[in-house]
Amino acid sequence: MPTTKILLAISVLLFSLLGNAQVKFTVSGFIYEEGSMETMPGAVVFTSDHKFGTVSNAFGFYSITLSEGNVELIFQLVGYAEQMHSVQLDKDTRLDVYLKNDSELQEVIVSAEKQRKISEESRMSTIDIPIDQIKKIPALLGEKDVLKVIQLMPGVQKGSEGSSGFYVRGGGPDQNLIILDDATVYNANHLFGFFSIFNGDALKSVELTKGGFPARYGGRLSSVLEMRMKDGNKEKIKGEAGIGLISSRLTLEGPVIKGKSSFLVSARRTYIDALIYPFLPKDSKGGYFFYDFNAKYNHVINDANRLYASGYFGKDKFYFNPQSDFSEQKGSFLWGNATATLRWNHVFSDKVFANTSVIFTRYKFGIGFKEKSTQSEDYYELKFNSGIMDWSGKFDLDFQPNPKHYIKTGALITYHTFTPNATVIKSSFEPDNSEDIKKIYSFESGIFVEDDWTLTSKLKINLGLRTSQYYQDKKWYIRPEPRFSGRFMLGKDFSVKASYALMNQYIHLLSNTGIGLPTDLWVPATKRISPQQSQQWAVGLAKDLPSKNLMISVEGYYKTLKDIITYKEGSSFLDAGIGDEANVSDWQDKVTSGKGWSYGAEVLLQRKTGKLTGWIGYT
Repeated sequence: MPTTKILLAISVLLFSLLGNAQVKFTVSGFIYEEGSMETMPGAVVFTSDHKFGTVSNAFGFYSITLSEGNVELIFQLVGYAEQMHSVQLDKDTRLDVYLKNDSELQEVIVSAEKQRKISEESRMSTIDIPIDQIKKIPALLGEKDVLKVIQLMPGVQKGSEGSSGFYVRGGGPDQNLIILDDATVYNANHLFGFFSIFNGDALKSVELTKGGFPARYGGRLSSVLEMRMKDGNKEKIKGEAGIGLISSRLTLEGPVIKGKSSFLVSARRTYIDALIYPFLPKDSKGGYFFYDFNAKYNHVINDANRLYASGYFGKDKFYFNPQSDFSEQKGSFLWGNATATLRWNHVFSDKVFANTSVIFTRYKFGIGFKEKSTQSEDYYELKFNSGIMDWSGKFDLDFQPNPKHYIKTGALITYHTFTPNATVIKSSFEPDNSEDIKKIYSFESGIFVEDDWTLTSKLKINLGLRTSQYYQDKKWYIRPEPRFSGRFMLGKDFSVKASYALMNQYIHLLSNTGIGLPTDLWVPATKRISPQQSQQWAVGLAKDLPSKNLMISVEGYYKTLKDIITYKEGSSFLDAGIGDEANVSDWQDKVTSGKGWSYGAEVLLQRKTGKLTGWIGYT
């Protein structure tokens, strides 16, 4: 990755502090959960005098560089007991930390804060939700649903009643980047939008970003919902099961090689088809079901190298098989996702951490109908398919030259294969048209660098630049995307924040309903259809009340959008593909484009620890 090396070198030249002559050493390592060895992202590490601190990355790795001498480091994470470690800094030191779950302890009183302070973070418009809270929220028909929880956040609007689709700050459902273990998920709904595909039993972390996007994120205009699956317990076999009104679920995790590798499998299936079967007519069979399957394996090669392999597979299927004296009929309506991620973590040094990923994503939707006469050899068969398939390569580098800089840089490249509308008709009267199906191919890539930079004790900024590139049918789009967010401390635990982000989106979702049904079609930007683009400005206030474990934020934003596309009036996903018009009309002929804007204010009061937890939001 020569481009990444150049970006890293530029970052070092721009941001490293060269004028400090003191001898410094680095403390680094991984933060684990005691008893399972699950890595802990988002844990706070700071010195006892609160002058310097850092946060563990998505894989639980932390690094902090301090002056020579004895130093006391405090490790904190919501829901876990605080730990303090004394380190004699006369050389670079490796220190792995094991945090104990608070629920396993007797009641204790600590004087230091137990959670990250929202007022001290440079980022804004970002919400992380503890998995324990998601599991405890009342659920529809017994199904714990991540997306239903997201809908309760300020700035987020649900679609139709009961739907798990969501809209963020005025954007459409296609403008939300949904990530599961580095893989993009294109359709996150089961049962026509009433449930999401994410099984909370398999998740470790959930974070929603609505604005002030860091440069590492790209490809969508309105939000990023990033979720990470559990790694699996490295110490002992552990399981969890549940039976609901319409489905059952089972999660199992445990060691493969104790202390070095582990597995996680989680499955869920509905039994709606079995419940309704007795009520169907004898001469007609049909039903509906969906299933999910998550799996993950991770292996610690040595202190510097780790391998992860994870995947998700799920499908919805509605089927019917009516019978009559004149014909036999079969029909189906199905859609589903499949993702697979292979990741390699490598610690280059106590200050440099790298993650390399190879990612596969596929979303497919299909309608099928077949009829055969019982009186003759006549038959008729219709198949409609639509979908998108991605192959991606991703490289990220975390570099912490000193406590005042946390630099991230990297690159992502994706090869898209679109099938906007593939209609195949076979019959005793018409020839097979399967050879007429056309697919669309495109490349999308992004290179970024960002620095979370503490300028003074009061001022901290996240400054970044992303350059996105897109190629389709001899047409290049190359667009810079500047990003900025920052905070200024107005007093103890009280800050004012501001952010700006320019985003580009090179794929579109064509929808007739606006509620995220599986019939919606993913299509690419082309010579005729320009990429979508947005700019968002936001300002806000953030206040921590440590004594009450409360965080309060108030934000206002203004967002502009252009080149948003939708169907022309009267058009639909089935227009190009029925009868004599099959594959004649291009989907580009059925769309129109426009621009938009949105603005608003949001208030969030959140409590993550204590006997009473939860949040109150207003938009």
